[in-house]
Amino acid sequence: MRKHSKLRTWGSIALLALLILALMASRTCRDSFRRQPRREQRRAGTGAPKVAEEIRIILAGDIMLSRNVAARMIGARDWDLPFRNMESFLRSADANFGNLESPFSGREFRASKSMIFDAPPDSVKGLEDYGFRVVSLANNHALDQGTRGLTYTLRRLAERHIQTVGAGQTLEEAWRPAILEIKKTRIAFLAASYSSFNDAGRTTNPYIARTDDLERLQAAIASLRSPPAFIIVSVHAGQEYTAKPDDGQVRFAHAAIDAGAAVVVGHHPHWVQPFEKYKGGLIFYSLGNFVFDQGFSKNTSEGMAVRLHIRDHRLLSADLQPVAIQHFCCPQPATGQEPQVVLP
Repeated sequence: MRKHSKLRTWGSIALLALLILALMASRTCRDSFRRQPRREQRRAGTGAPKVAEEIRIILAGDIMLSRNVAARMIGARDWDLPFRNMESFLRSADANFGNLESPFSGREFRASKSMIFDAPPDSVKGLEDYGFRVVSLANNHALDQGTRGLTYTLRRLAERHIQTVGAGQTLEEAWRPAILEIKKTRIAFLAASYSSFNDAGRTTNPYIARTDDLERLQAAIASLRSPPAFIIVSVHAGQEYTAKPDDGQVRFAHAAIDAGAAVVVGHHPHWVQPFEKYKGGLIFYSLGNFVFDQGFSKNTSEGMAVRLHIRDHRLLSADLQPVAIQHFCCPQPATGQEPQVVLP
């Protein structure tokens, strides 16, 4: 009896010892796992962290769908005509942006050489088909068809799910950013113009965001800080048919970057102007023409399109694609000119 009792006692002690050894081994293994590099831990089964996807945004120059451009589309019975030769480039992005220089009145189109633009309503199809998800209406032709034309233009674009910036029924609407949610990243657009008529900016109105209203510019950018956004600001300013930006262009562009914009893109001069790296941002002072009928000179028949590469709200690089405008209408990649890559 004593012999069996002793055996049970020694058995209990042995079992307890085994439990203690198992506990110590488990703790050692856990501590060893904690000391592993993160890469080894992920290999052990926790899963690698996801890397944010790259986003591509294309910025185009001035787009005018009236006058000779409209006549060409109507003659060809093709509303996509102005964009077809840029198809490969335009379809390489998640979204495209440009300055729409010609409002819609809703009336039947009549061919004209007038400086008062009026695009056929159906020409909006080309913008939609080629990925222009946001356009700026802040320019000196915004009110060519009056306030009724502006209202009709805003509605016509909205019907095609194209957002607008720089114009609205009030200044609050004009300064309201357009925001795209792409691959879990917010891309925001703002726009302003030196004028909404061809009067050198003398006339003001409550419909178009203006470049001299830096307080509203700063407030609009500040509103995009939380949640964060990658901010692109369009500016319609400068002297027409000149190769260098003027003081007003530089002042507005620097103010936008200082306030938190990542990229500033310029329109209106109808010539390509230089770009500038400024405090971590990129400024394209003028991209020149994209879709236009100004075939009277080499500089007005050329332009530049920019493809931005963005990840995690940061600009990785920008591709500069030279374009040549053919037949007083339609851009195509310029031959003999390789795209330039710009790093911020």
